[in-house]
Amino acid sequence: MSQPSALIIGGGAFGTSTAYHLSHRGYANITVLDRHPAPSLDAAATDLNKIVRYDYPNPLYTKLGLEAMAVWKDPNSLFRGMFRPTGWIMSAHDLTREFLKAAHESAVKANKKSVRWMSIAETKETWPEFTGSFDGWMNLWSPEAGWVPSGQALLRFAQAAQANGVKYVSGDDGYVKQLLYDAHGECIGALSANGTTHLADIVILCTGANTAALVEAKDEIVARSHCVGVIQLTPEEAEKYKNLPIVDDFEQGILFPPDENNLLKLCSCRFITNYYNSHVKGASLGHSHADYPQDGVPRQIEDEMRSFVRDMIPELADREWVSTRMCWDGDTKDVNFRVCPYPNTKNLYIGTAGSGHGFKFMPVIGKYIADMIEGKLDPEYAELWKWRFGATPPKTGKEPHPWPQRDLGELDGWKGRNSKTIPAKI
Repeated sequence: MSQPSALIIGGGAFGTSTAYHLSHRGYANITVLDRHPAPSLDAAATDLNKIVRYDYPNPLYTKLGLEAMAVWKDPNSLFRGMFRPTGWIMSAHDLTREFLKAAHESAVKANKKSVRWMSIAETKETWPEFTGSFDGWMNLWSPEAGWVPSGQALLRFAQAAQANGVKYVSGDDGYVKQLLYDAHGECIGALSANGTTHLADIVILCTGANTAALVEAKDEIVARSHCVGVIQLTPEEAEKYKNLPIVDDFEQGILFPPDENNLLKLCSCRFITNYYNSHVKGASLGHSHADYPQDGVPRQIEDEMRSFVRDMIPELADREWVSTRMCWDGDTKDVNFRVCPYPNTKNLYIGTAGSGHGFKFMPVIGKYIADMIEGKLDPEYAELWKWRFGATPPKTGKEPHPWPQRDLGELDGWKGRNSKTIPAKI
Protein backbone atom coordinates (compact mmCIF):
# COMPACT_ATOMS: atom_id res chain seq x y z
CA MET A 1 0.00 0.00 0.00
CA SER A 2 1.42 3.37 -1.01
CA GLN A 3 1.90 6.13 1.54
CA PRO A 4 -0.41 9.17 1.44
CA SER A 5 0.64 12.38 -0.24
CA ALA A 6 1.76 14.98 2.32
CA LEU A 7 1.61 18.76 2.22
CA ILE A 8 3.84 20.46 4.80
CA ILE A 9 3.20 24.15 5.35
CA GLY A 10 6.27 25.89 6.74
CA GLY A 11 9.92 25.19 5.95
CA GLY A 12 11.48 25.94 9.32
CA ALA A 13 13.08 23.45 11.72
CA PHE A 14 9.92 21.39 12.38
CA GLY A 15 8.68 21.40 8.77
CA THR A 16 12.04 20.49 7.29
CA SER A 17 12.62 17.73 9.82
CA THR A 18 9.15 16.33 9.11
CA ALA A 19 9.76 16.36 5.38
CA TYR A 20 13.12 14.64 5.77
CA HIS A 21 11.86 11.88 8.06
CA LEU A 22 8.70 11.22 6.05
CA SER A 23 10.79 10.91 2.89
CA HIS A 24 12.91 8.27 4.60
CA ARG A 25 9.77 6.32 5.53
CA GLY A 26 8.76 5.83 1.92
CA TYR A 27 6.46 8.84 1.46
CA ALA A 28 7.09 9.59 -2.20
CA ASN A 29 4.84 12.62 -2.69
CA ILE A 30 5.87 15.31 -0.17
CA THR A 31 5.61 19.04 -0.82
CA VAL A 32 6.87 21.81 1.47
CA LEU A 33 5.21 25.19 0.99
CA ASP A 34 6.95 28.29 2.30
CA ARG A 35 6.93 31.90 1.25
CA HIS A 36 10.73 31.81 1.11
CA PRO A 37 13.26 29.33 -0.28
CA ALA A 38 15.37 27.45 2.24
CA PRO A 39 16.50 28.57 4.72
CA SER A 40 13.20 30.40 5.11
CA LEU A 41 13.74 34.06 5.95
CA ASP A 42 10.94 34.07 8.52
CA ALA A 43 11.86 30.77 10.22
CA ALA A 44 13.06 31.10 13.81
CA ALA A 45 15.90 28.71 12.91
CA THR A 46 17.28 31.03 10.23
CA ASP A 47 19.72 32.70 12.56
CA LEU A 48 23.45 32.85 13.27
CA ASN A 49 23.30 30.22 15.99
CA LYS A 50 21.21 28.33 18.51
CA ILE A 51 21.97 26.41 21.71
CA VAL A 52 22.17 22.62 21.67
CA ARG A 53 21.76 21.06 25.13
CA TYR A 54 19.73 18.54 27.11
CA ASP A 55 19.29 20.19 30.53
CA TYR A 56 15.54 20.26 31.26
CA PRO A 57 13.41 19.87 34.38
CA ASN A 58 11.15 17.56 32.35
CA PRO A 59 12.87 14.19 31.76
CA LEU A 60 11.03 13.71 28.46
CA TYR A 61 12.83 16.73 27.02
CA THR A 62 16.10 15.60 28.59
CA LYS A 63 15.69 12.26 26.80
CA LEU A 64 14.84 13.99 23.53
CA GLY A 65 17.75 16.40 23.95
CA LEU A 66 20.22 13.57 24.49
CA GLU A 67 18.92 11.85 21.35
CA ALA A 68 19.28 15.01 19.27
CA MET A 69 22.71 15.84 20.69
CA ALA A 70 23.99 12.40 19.69
CA VAL A 71 23.10 13.29 16.09
CA TRP A 72 24.65 16.76 16.27
CA LYS A 73 27.89 15.25 17.59
CA ASP A 74 28.00 12.22 15.29
CA PRO A 75 30.92 12.64 12.83
CA ASN A 76 29.00 10.55 10.30
CA SER A 77 25.68 12.40 10.52
CA LEU A 78 24.22 14.87 8.09
CA PHE A 79 25.22 17.67 10.49
CA ARG A 80 28.84 16.65 10.94
CA GLY A 81 31.19 19.49 11.77
CA MET A 82 28.45 21.90 12.84
CA PHE A 83 28.38 21.41 16.60
CA ARG A 84 30.62 23.77 18.61
CA PRO A 85 31.28 22.22 22.07
CA THR A 86 31.69 25.43 24.05
CA GLY A 87 29.75 24.41 27.15
CA TRP A 88 26.85 26.34 28.62
CA ILE A 89 26.34 28.39 31.75
CA MET A 90 22.70 28.51 32.86
CA SER A 91 22.00 31.42 35.16
CA ALA A 92 19.14 32.36 37.42
CA HIS A 93 18.06 35.17 39.71
CA ASP A 94 15.19 35.41 42.16
CA LEU A 95 12.45 34.43 39.69
CA THR A 96 14.15 31.39 38.13
CA ARG A 97 16.14 29.71 40.90
CA GLU A 98 13.58 26.89 41.27
CA PHE A 99 13.65 26.23 37.52
CA LEU A 100 17.45 25.98 37.59
CA LYS A 101 17.38 23.65 40.59
CA ALA A 102 14.89 21.40 38.77
CA ALA A 103 17.12 21.35 35.66
CA HIS A 104 20.04 20.24 37.83
CA GLU A 105 17.96 17.51 39.47
CA SER A 106 16.93 16.23 36.05
CA ALA A 107 20.57 16.08 34.92
CA VAL A 108 21.47 14.13 38.07
CA LYS A 109 18.67 11.65 37.38
CA ALA A 110 19.96 11.26 33.83
CA ASN A 111 23.39 10.46 35.36
CA LYS A 112 24.98 13.53 33.82
CA LYS A 113 27.43 14.15 36.65
CA SER A 114 29.32 16.82 34.71
CA VAL A 115 26.42 19.26 35.18
CA ARG A 116 27.29 21.11 38.38
CA TRP A 117 26.95 24.37 40.26
CA MET A 118 29.64 26.96 39.61
CA SER A 119 30.33 29.93 41.87
CA ILE A 120 30.84 33.42 40.50
CA ALA A 121 34.47 33.29 41.67
CA GLU A 122 35.07 30.05 39.78
CA THR A 123 33.29 31.41 36.71
CA LYS A 124 35.58 34.43 36.58
CA GLU A 125 38.66 32.37 37.36
CA THR A 126 37.86 29.90 34.57
CA TRP A 127 37.15 32.65 32.04
CA PRO A 128 39.05 35.80 33.04
CA GLU A 129 37.52 37.46 29.97
CA PHE A 130 34.46 37.93 32.17
CA THR A 131 35.32 41.21 33.86
CA GLY A 132 31.83 42.01 35.16
CA SER A 133 30.54 41.54 38.70
CA PHE A 134 27.65 39.06 38.05
CA ASP A 135 25.73 40.56 40.97
CA GLY A 136 22.88 38.31 42.08
CA TRP A 137 23.68 35.52 39.63
CA MET A 138 23.36 31.77 40.32
CA ASN A 139 25.24 29.62 37.79
CA LEU A 140 24.91 26.01 36.66
CA TRP A 141 27.65 24.66 34.35
CA SER A 142 26.87 22.14 31.61
CA PRO A 143 30.11 21.29 29.75
CA GLU A 144 28.57 19.02 27.09
CA ALA A 145 26.33 21.70 25.61
CA GLY A 146 27.28 23.95 22.73
CA TRP A 147 25.91 25.73 19.71
CA VAL A 148 25.20 25.20 16.03
CA PRO A 149 25.10 27.71 13.13
CA SER A 150 21.37 27.25 12.83
CA GLY A 151 20.66 28.88 9.47
CA GLN A 152 23.38 26.78 7.84
CA ALA A 153 22.05 23.62 9.51
CA LEU A 154 18.50 24.32 8.33
CA LEU A 155 19.72 24.82 4.76
CA ARG A 156 21.72 21.59 4.85
CA PHE A 157 18.71 19.67 6.16
CA ALA A 158 16.42 21.14 3.49
CA GLN A 159 18.87 20.22 0.75
CA ALA A 160 19.04 16.66 2.09
CA ALA A 161 15.23 16.43 2.07
CA GLN A 162 15.14 17.68 -1.52
CA ALA A 163 17.81 15.19 -2.52
CA ASN A 164 15.51 12.48 -1.20
CA GLY A 165 12.61 13.59 -3.35
CA VAL A 166 10.87 16.30 -1.31
CA LYS A 167 9.49 19.15 -3.43
CA TYR A 168 9.96 22.69 -2.13
CA VAL A 169 7.70 25.47 -3.40
CA SER A 170 8.38 29.13 -2.56
CA GLY A 171 7.38 32.64 -3.63
CA ASP A 172 3.68 33.45 -4.05
CA ASP A 173 3.12 29.82 -5.06
CA GLY A 174 4.39 28.70 -1.64
CA TYR A 175 2.79 31.53 0.36
CA VAL A 176 -0.28 29.85 1.87
CA LYS A 177 -3.20 32.17 2.49
CA GLN A 178 -5.82 29.65 3.57
CA LEU A 179 -6.49 25.96 4.04
CA LEU A 180 -9.00 24.10 1.89
CA TYR A 181 -11.72 21.75 3.15
CA ASP A 182 -14.23 19.47 1.46
CA ALA A 183 -17.97 19.35 2.11
CA HIS A 184 -17.41 17.07 5.09
CA GLY A 185 -14.97 19.46 6.76
CA GLU A 186 -11.90 17.36 5.97
CA CYS A 187 -8.73 19.28 5.12
CA ILE A 188 -7.73 18.61 1.51
CA GLY A 189 -4.98 21.17 0.86
CA ALA A 190 -4.09 24.83 0.73
CA LEU A 191 -4.58 27.90 -1.44
CA SER A 192 -1.52 30.04 -2.21
CA ALA A 193 -1.22 33.79 -2.75
CA ASN A 194 -1.09 33.41 -6.55
CA GLY A 195 -4.30 31.36 -6.60
CA THR A 196 -2.61 27.97 -6.91
CA THR A 197 -4.40 25.07 -5.24
CA HIS A 198 -2.19 22.46 -3.56
CA LEU A 199 -4.02 19.22 -2.72
CA ALA A 200 -2.82 16.33 -0.58
CA ASP A 201 -4.07 13.40 1.48
CA ILE A 202 -2.66 14.89 4.69
CA VAL A 203 -1.72 18.46 5.62
CA ILE A 204 0.81 19.26 8.34
CA LEU A 205 1.07 22.77 9.79
CA CYS A 206 4.63 23.64 10.82
CA THR A 207 3.91 27.34 10.74
CA GLY A 208 5.36 28.57 14.03
CA ALA A 209 4.57 32.21 14.77
CA ASN A 210 1.96 32.40 12.00
CA THR A 211 -0.12 29.35 12.90
CA ALA A 212 -3.07 31.47 14.05
CA ALA A 213 -3.29 33.00 10.56
CA LEU A 214 -4.42 29.62 9.14
CA VAL A 215 -6.37 27.89 11.94
CA GLU A 216 -8.15 28.91 15.11
CA ALA A 217 -5.14 28.90 17.42
CA LYS A 218 -4.87 32.39 18.88
CA ASP A 219 -5.29 31.10 22.43
CA GLU A 220 -3.09 28.05 21.88
CA ILE A 221 -0.07 29.25 19.88
CA VAL A 222 1.09 32.83 20.39
CA ALA A 223 3.80 34.54 18.37
CA ARG A 224 6.53 35.72 20.72
CA SER A 225 9.92 37.10 19.85
CA HIS A 226 13.39 36.94 21.23
CA CYS A 227 15.25 40.10 20.26
CA VAL A 228 18.73 39.63 18.79
CA GLY A 229 21.69 41.97 18.47
CA VAL A 230 24.96 41.22 16.70
CA ILE A 231 28.33 42.85 17.46
CA GLN A 232 31.28 42.79 15.05
CA LEU A 233 34.52 42.03 16.90
CA THR A 234 38.00 42.80 15.64
CA PRO A 235 40.22 39.77 14.93
CA GLU A 236 42.08 40.51 18.16
CA GLU A 237 38.84 40.65 20.16
CA ALA A 238 37.54 37.46 18.56
CA GLU A 239 40.75 35.70 19.57
CA LYS A 240 40.38 37.04 23.10
CA TYR A 241 36.78 35.85 23.51
CA LYS A 242 36.89 32.66 21.39
CA ASN A 243 36.90 30.27 24.38
CA LEU A 244 33.89 31.76 26.14
CA PRO A 245 30.97 29.44 26.89
CA ILE A 246 27.40 30.25 26.04
CA VAL A 247 25.82 32.20 28.90
CA ASP A 248 22.06 31.80 29.21
CA ASP A 249 20.56 34.00 31.89
CA PHE A 250 16.90 32.96 32.00
CA GLU A 251 15.80 36.38 33.23
CA GLN A 252 17.96 38.55 30.98
CA GLY A 253 19.48 37.09 27.84
CA ILE A 254 21.91 34.82 26.03
CA LEU A 255 25.51 35.48 25.03
CA PHE A 256 27.12 33.39 22.28
CA PRO A 257 30.88 33.17 21.66
CA PRO A 258 32.11 34.74 18.40
CA ASP A 259 31.61 32.74 15.21
CA GLU A 260 33.99 32.26 12.28
CA ASN A 261 33.14 35.76 11.02
CA ASN A 262 33.99 37.33 14.40
CA LEU A 263 30.31 38.05 15.04
CA LEU A 264 29.11 37.92 18.64
CA LYS A 265 25.38 37.41 19.08
CA LEU A 266 23.26 38.53 22.02
CA CYS A 267 19.67 37.54 22.58
CA SER A 268 17.06 38.87 25.00
CA CYS A 269 15.04 36.40 27.10
CA ARG A 270 12.35 38.99 27.76
CA PHE A 271 9.72 38.17 25.17
CA ILE A 272 7.47 40.44 23.17
CA THR A 273 4.18 39.67 21.42
CA ASN A 274 2.61 41.20 18.31
CA TYR A 275 -1.10 41.74 18.89
CA TYR A 276 -1.15 45.44 18.02
CA ASN A 277 0.26 44.96 14.50
CA SER A 278 -1.48 41.67 13.75
CA HIS A 279 -3.88 41.33 10.80
CA VAL A 280 -5.84 38.60 12.62
CA LYS A 281 -8.01 40.05 15.38
CA GLY A 282 -7.00 38.80 18.82
CA ALA A 283 -3.96 36.88 17.56
CA SER A 284 -0.27 37.57 18.02
CA LEU A 285 1.51 36.87 14.71
CA GLY A 286 5.12 37.20 13.60
CA HIS A 287 6.44 40.47 12.19
CA SER A 288 7.87 39.39 8.82
CA HIS A 289 11.51 40.10 7.95
CA ALA A 290 10.54 39.96 4.28
CA ASP A 291 7.89 42.64 4.62
CA TYR A 292 9.88 44.81 7.03
CA PRO A 293 13.58 44.10 6.38
CA GLN A 294 14.78 47.33 7.98
CA ASP A 295 13.04 46.90 11.32
CA GLY A 296 15.10 45.91 14.37
CA VAL A 297 14.68 45.60 18.13
CA PRO A 298 12.87 48.02 20.44
CA ARG A 299 14.88 50.63 22.30
CA GLN A 300 13.74 49.34 25.69
CA ILE A 301 14.98 45.82 25.00
CA GLU A 302 18.24 47.13 23.59
CA ASP A 303 18.85 48.89 26.91
CA GLU A 304 18.14 45.64 28.78
CA MET A 305 20.48 43.65 26.54
CA ARG A 306 23.26 46.15 27.16
CA SER A 307 22.68 45.88 30.91
CA PHE A 308 22.99 42.09 30.58
CA VAL A 309 26.34 42.44 28.79
CA ARG A 310 27.50 44.93 31.41
CA ASP A 311 27.08 42.24 34.10
CA MET A 312 29.55 40.00 32.22
CA ILE A 313 31.80 42.01 29.89
CA PRO A 314 31.23 45.71 30.55
CA GLU A 315 33.74 46.80 27.89
CA LEU A 316 31.40 45.43 25.19
CA ALA A 317 28.18 46.81 26.64
CA ASP A 318 28.03 49.98 24.55
CA ARG A 319 29.27 48.67 21.20
CA GLU A 320 27.32 49.42 18.03
CA TRP A 321 25.22 46.65 16.54
CA VAL A 322 25.99 45.19 13.14
CA SER A 323 22.29 44.40 13.02
CA THR A 324 19.33 43.77 15.28
CA ARG A 325 16.30 41.60 14.59
CA MET A 326 13.22 40.10 16.14
CA CYS A 327 13.25 36.29 16.10
CA TRP A 328 9.62 35.13 16.15
CA ASP A 329 8.48 31.68 17.24
CA GLY A 330 5.15 30.08 18.05
CA ASP A 331 4.86 29.75 21.83
CA THR A 332 2.43 27.89 24.05
CA LYS A 333 1.36 28.68 27.60
CA ASP A 334 2.96 25.48 28.91
CA VAL A 335 6.12 25.94 26.76
CA ASN A 336 5.48 22.50 25.24
CA PHE A 337 5.34 21.78 21.52
CA ARG A 338 2.11 20.96 19.73
CA VAL A 339 2.55 17.66 17.87
CA CYS A 340 -0.99 16.38 17.48
CA PRO A 341 -3.98 16.14 15.16
CA TYR A 342 -5.78 19.45 14.79
CA PRO A 343 -8.97 19.15 16.87
CA ASN A 344 -12.09 17.81 15.15
CA THR A 345 -10.57 17.95 11.66
CA LYS A 346 -9.57 14.95 9.56
CA ASN A 347 -6.26 14.90 7.66
CA LEU A 348 -4.92 18.04 9.36
CA TYR A 349 -1.98 17.75 11.76
CA ILE A 350 0.03 20.18 13.87
CA GLY A 351 3.82 19.97 14.24
CA THR A 352 4.99 23.31 15.57
CA ALA A 353 5.20 25.68 18.56
CA GLY A 354 8.91 25.40 19.29
CA SER A 355 8.28 27.87 22.13
CA GLY A 356 11.76 29.32 21.95
CA HIS A 357 13.56 26.02 22.60
CA GLY A 358 12.71 23.79 19.64
CA PHE A 359 15.67 24.15 17.28
CA LYS A 360 18.03 21.84 19.20
CA PHE A 361 15.67 18.94 18.42
CA MET A 362 15.63 19.59 14.66
CA PRO A 363 17.50 16.40 13.67
CA VAL A 364 14.93 14.16 15.38
CA ILE A 365 11.65 16.05 15.93
CA GLY A 366 10.37 15.07 12.47
CA LYS A 367 10.56 11.42 13.48
CA TYR A 368 8.14 12.11 16.33
CA ILE A 369 5.82 14.13 14.09
CA ALA A 370 5.82 11.23 11.62
CA ASP A 371 5.01 8.84 14.48
CA MET A 372 2.11 11.08 15.47
CA ILE A 373 0.74 11.10 11.91
CA GLU A 374 1.00 7.31 11.76
CA GLY A 375 -0.72 6.90 15.13
CA LYS A 376 2.26 5.47 16.98
CA LEU A 377 3.66 8.38 18.99
CA ASP A 378 4.83 7.37 22.46
CA PRO A 379 1.88 8.01 24.83
CA GLU A 380 3.98 10.16 27.17
CA TYR A 381 4.94 12.51 24.33
CA ALA A 382 1.38 12.45 22.96
CA GLU A 383 0.16 13.65 26.36
CA LEU A 384 2.92 16.27 26.62
CA TRP A 385 2.26 17.71 23.14
CA LYS A 386 -1.53 17.46 22.86
CA TRP A 387 -3.82 20.36 21.95
CA ARG A 388 -5.00 22.05 25.15
CA PHE A 389 -7.61 24.50 23.82
CA GLY A 390 -5.88 27.50 25.38
CA ALA A 391 -5.89 26.12 28.92
CA THR A 392 -3.53 27.94 31.25
CA PRO A 393 -1.28 25.55 33.20
CA PRO A 394 -0.96 26.06 36.95
CA LYS A 395 2.03 28.06 38.12
CA THR A 396 4.75 25.80 39.49
CA GLY A 397 7.39 28.37 40.40
CA LYS A 398 9.66 26.69 37.85
CA GLU A 399 9.01 28.84 34.78
CA PRO A 400 12.12 29.37 32.61
CA HIS A 401 11.21 32.87 31.42
CA PRO A 402 8.88 34.54 33.94
CA TRP A 403 9.51 38.14 32.91
CA PRO A 404 6.17 39.77 31.96
CA GLN A 405 5.77 39.92 28.19
CA ARG A 406 5.23 43.20 26.40
CA ASP A 407 3.69 43.90 23.02
CA LEU A 408 5.54 45.36 20.07
CA GLY A 409 2.94 48.11 19.86
CA GLU A 410 3.89 49.29 23.36
CA LEU A 411 7.59 49.65 22.51
CA ASP A 412 9.50 52.05 20.30
CA GLY A 413 12.76 52.53 18.44
CA TRP A 414 12.42 49.38 16.31
CA LYS A 415 10.92 50.75 13.10
CA GLY A 416 13.59 51.12 10.43
CA ARG A 417 16.48 50.93 12.87
CA ASN A 418 18.57 48.73 10.52
CA SER A 419 18.14 51.01 7.51
CA LYS A 420 21.82 52.03 7.57
CA THR A 421 23.30 48.72 8.60
CA ILE A 422 24.25 45.53 6.79
CA PRO A 423 22.40 42.43 8.00
CA ALA A 424 24.56 39.66 9.43
CA LYS A 425 25.17 36.71 7.12
CA ILE A 426 23.59 33.37 7.90
